[in-house]
Amino acid sequence: MTSSDMAKVLASIFIRKGMYAVEAETVAQRMIEADRIGRAEFGCVSVLSSVQSIDVGDIDPRALAMKKSETPGTILFDANEGMGHVAASKGTQAAIDKARTVGLGAAAISNSQSLGTPLVYACMAARAGMIGCCLTSTPAPKRDPDAPLEGLRFGRQPAAFAFPDGGTLAGYEFSFGEDRPLQHQLPGELSYTVGMLHAMLTSGLTGSKVPSAKTRGPLHERFEHFILVIDPAAFAGEAAMKKTVDALSEHVDAFKGEHATRAAIKEQAFELSADTLEQLQALAEKLKVEWPA
Repeated sequence: MTSSDMAKVLASIFIRKGMYAVEAETVAQRMIEADRIGRAEFGCVSVLSSVQSIDVGDIDPRALAMKKSETPGTILFDANEGMGHVAASKGTQAAIDKARTVGLGAAAISNSQSLGTPLVYACMAARAGMIGCCLTSTPAPKRDPDAPLEGLRFGRQPAAFAFPDGGTLAGYEFSFGEDRPLQHQLPGELSYTVGMLHAMLTSGLTGSKVPSAKTRGPLHERFEHFILVIDPAAFAGEAAMKKTVDALSEHVDAFKGEHATRAAIKEQAFELSADTLEQLQALAEKLKVEWPA
């Protein structure tokens, strides 16, 4: 199964569930990219949970991300409870375009559903030759009210950044919650302090709830996203940035065995497990979507 064939299957599934073709193709592409950077949890298999969310009304498949405000370097969108992949892609492209014009571009998105993994949006900026950063404020699971200290935490808020690296791209991602493969987990003290900055850039800039106030659980709360794109050409230039990236990569490579300096996440060949393919084929057959021979 090639990535192109799978993208067609995923898009067809979302179209069957009521999405517009362009938006369906965008979501499919972001899921393919998640698999290509090793984030299978947010890759093609996530179409299963997305379809379930559409069926129960948590995701509006016909929602359109609407612009609420804009300046030469910033833009704010309301996702209208639609797929976060669509709104975040729209916001990231807008931030890239603004960075080309004024050097920096920032997009904030409110009232959204999950965007998958933030690393794919940071990588969109890296593919454009820029530095990209993406944060997403996720609803945390309900917590025990008798554990007040837990209420001070900022949930499991994923964040990522990416940059061009010798004609390819590389990136890092981290969270403030339980660690997962290929993801850095911030220790307790940083979880609170950096988490506060994270909350200001996501919840604060969109006028939404902070993570600790999202008490109804992930199915009933919304997500916010923040994307920042920086064009090196507006500063010391691309050559200077490449020199810095090369020096930092050499330093990181010298300490590969240490947890704190794990190698950057890079793109890899597209490949899905047999179990994932079986689940996707079953869904395609159920929805009468053609499965490639």
